[in-house]
Amino acid sequence: MEPTATKPKNAADWLRSQFQRNIRVIKYGVVGCTGIVLNLGTLALMVTVFSRRGWFPSAVANIVSTVANFIFHNLWTFADRQHRGVRLIRGFVSFVLTSAAGIGVSTLAYVGFTRFAAHLAINKAHPGGLEILLACQFVAVLLGAAVSYLLNREFTWPESEADAAAEATQTQEI
Repeated sequence: MEPTATKPKNAADWLRSQFQRNIRVIKYGVVGCTGIVLNLGTLALMVTVFSRRGWFPSAVANIVSTVANFIFHNLWTFADRQHRGVRLIRGFVSFVLTSAAGIGVSTLAYVGFTRFAAHLAINKAHPGGLEILLACQFVAVLLGAAVSYLLNREFTWPESEADAAAEATQTQEI
């Protein structure tokens, strides 16, 4: 006999069940927000201190945040699937390779957004303004993060059959 899912009694129970069901996505988002802050800080540093422009500061910022994100995801988001020892190196290589798609999306989007912004009247009033570059990078990072999440969830920290069975049971209980 198949267990039946119980319906939440109130809004708080429903919210709690949604939180539990989506905890990994929430953790991924928290780490991602930290990565965005690191990414934008690195970009600002490259633009202001080193006077770098173009695609290079965006690519460096994406790489710095990607390395930090791997560490945080491995220790926290995917702690139950954590890579250790030799698997840590393999996991990092997998993360970097799958994140390369996200980095590519972010970098290309940044270039496209900054070129588009260069044609807008607001940019003509503030040519090369750091706030415009940061806004372009922020939106580009969101696009790259979506790609990275999907790929890393499937390839870097794949769900084992035991994890899938446990999650299916937990979902039925909720």
